[in-house]
Amino acid sequence: MTSRGGSREPGGRGRFGGDISPSALPESSMATPNSTSLQDLIREDFLTCKICYDLYVVPKILPCLHSYCLGCLDPLVENGIVQCPECRLQIDVPGGAASLKTNFFINGLLELFQMKCNKDLKCTICSNVQKVMAATSRCLDCKDFLCQMCSQGHCCSRLTLHHKVVNLEEFLAGNYDSEVRFLQELYCQSHPQEALHFFCDTCSVPICRDCRMLDHFQHKAVSMASAVQRERPSVEELIRNLQETITSISQQEKALEEAMHKLKAEGECIKDQICRYVEDITTYIFAQKESALAKLNGFLTRQMEQFCLSQKELQLQKDKATSTQEFSQRILCVGKDYEILYLEGLIRSRVEELQAYRPQQLQSQTPELSIAWDEPQQLYKAPLFSFVFPGEPSREDEPHLEPGNESFTSLGDESGEITASLSDSDENSSSVSDSSTESSSSYTDGQSKAEYNYSFEGDPSYTKEKPNITGIAAVPHTGQILLLDQANDEIKQYSSYGQFQGVIPLPSSNSAFCGISVCGESLACSSESHLFFLTLDGLFLRKLQMRGSESSYALASYQDSYVAVSEGTLCSISLYSPSGWCVGRVQPNNYHGGKFLFIAVNSWEEFVVSDFIKKQIVIMQKSGLVLNVLKPSTSLLTKPFSVCVDEDRDIFVVDQFKVIQFSPGDETGKVVVNDHSMVQRPRVLVISNDNLILVREDGITDVYYL
Repeated sequence: MTSRGGSREPGGRGRFGGDISPSALPESSMATPNSTSLQDLIREDFLTCKICYDLYVVPKILPCLHSYCLGCLDPLVENGIVQCPECRLQIDVPGGAASLKTNFFINGLLELFQMKCNKDLKCTICSNVQKVMAATSRCLDCKDFLCQMCSQGHCCSRLTLHHKVVNLEEFLAGNYDSEVRFLQELYCQSHPQEALHFFCDTCSVPICRDCRMLDHFQHKAVSMASAVQRERPSVEELIRNLQETITSISQQEKALEEAMHKLKAEGECIKDQICRYVEDITTYIFAQKESALAKLNGFLTRQMEQFCLSQKELQLQKDKATSTQEFSQRILCVGKDYEILYLEGLIRSRVEELQAYRPQQLQSQTPELSIAWDEPQQLYKAPLFSFVFPGEPSREDEPHLEPGNESFTSLGDESGEITASLSDSDENSSSVSDSSTESSSSYTDGQSKAEYNYSFEGDPSYTKEKPNITGIAAVPHTGQILLLDQANDEIKQYSSYGQFQGVIPLPSSNSAFCGISVCGESLACSSESHLFFLTLDGLFLRKLQMRGSESSYALASYQDSYVAVSEGTLCSISLYSPSGWCVGRVQPNNYHGGKFLFIAVNSWEEFVVSDFIKKQIVIMQKSGLVLNVLKPSTSLLTKPFSVCVDEDRDIFVVDQFKVIQFSPGDETGKVVVNDHSMVQRPRVLVISNDNLILVREDGITDVYYL
């Protein structure tokens, strides 16, 4: 299809409108308080590409409704994907930027703008007879510029007697922009002399008179005006619904700001209370004060970070919705029929996408402060300060802290993300103790059946920062253990007996790595919303973009077939083959409102995930059928964290300071590891050669016989 003046778009199916006269324009398109005038749009800033900052040349429109020059978009296409420079939406373009829809709305406005920018206009009639005369008027019907003599003759000819000839100055001043706009037409690609005045409902494509009588003779066809009149109400309804989305986001934004102010104020009150209490006590108690403030600041920082992230996300969604609303309103106000129909599908998809957005519900949570030492003689019996953070049960018995021991209770991962621990335990040299050596934590319980074997930790000579282990994996057949150290940006290798064997460097990434899994001969690692595949020696293979916008993604592998990715608040699981293809997606039936965290896949290809928000374990099939849900109300679970499975389909769950085992069909569970000292809680675990490998917050790894 070709517009008079030049631009062409490859043939294909699409919806866009034809021409109507101003008198035929429906009332809904007339000026409203929120409407956009044609004069507002025929200006250089609106018709300028945001990449090259020049007038559009073959403008292409993206699904997010942002437009750019074809030549500007071409260099941005990588591996069949282009990312919008403004909203960062990624679009699949297997045919390159040229396969995107041409923005005929912009093209039509450009034609008007460029005519008005030409101040040295010549008579187009005289030019045909080797004369050069300055134009003084323009015929809106013929689209010719006329000198004074040609203008007089134009008005006297029988063929052009009823044409509208207007003064050139008035034309350039924009007095007739609306009439010129509605006289613009698109021409058929198959029949270049015929304008597109009809719409084929059978093929969903605009057609000319000849097309209707030939290729589309048996099809259902209506006039372009009728098609626009039919589709306009649905587009208007979409725009009205989008306003409700913008209002809802604004309310969420206001509530979030109030919660942030409240959190900050109450946090400051607790800080003042702590500071007043420690002013008259000894240097030892002053050290306790610093420890308590560090814990509180860590909690407040994580809370504020969550609020700030949610605030940015809400602002981004609001900007997207506002931009979509403004663009859609402009289309309805000054767009031609074919332009409205042409963009209706894009507008609908964009609005539905924005309306599907559900902001994460965050509540302002304030920790409770309790002071254990009310008398000086109690200084050496318990920590001076302790906290009960929201969602965490109060602790009746805190561990003793003797002078000289600078180990404090870790806050763990209250946010549910895989982040650094606040534990300040002393660093020891790399060592492996035998089963006769006592672990730094006591793991004995009446229900426990796991027998402590030995412990090991990283070689300090290879470690720059204090380790923060966020992922663990076992290499099949070799028993080798891989630990992902987020703090040092590397993967540590250990033999099945705990001997340190070296490190695997992680590839370059803008974000920290958090998940790891071994799939056949490949090693999968997650970094924010990207999935990396490496060889077992650390050589880079490929990088994939995952769904969602979570800050961390946990991984698990099913044999050597695929890597399963837990997708957080999407409550779904995506499956990626080592060759880089998405081979499936698991969506549990009628399951919403949670946040999937850690994941495991058993030998029956059943998926086990921990839900951080609902505090439960979900077991499902690949089809999405939920087989069982392990809840705190019917089991020993309180706050399930990381999970793993063994060959017998037993499930092992880290739950605060213990590990709980669930056999198939068992909904109660039994504690197999319990840390009575409550100093260093377990974080991640894996089963290898009938051994339970458990990594604690301080980076020390304990091995148990099962």
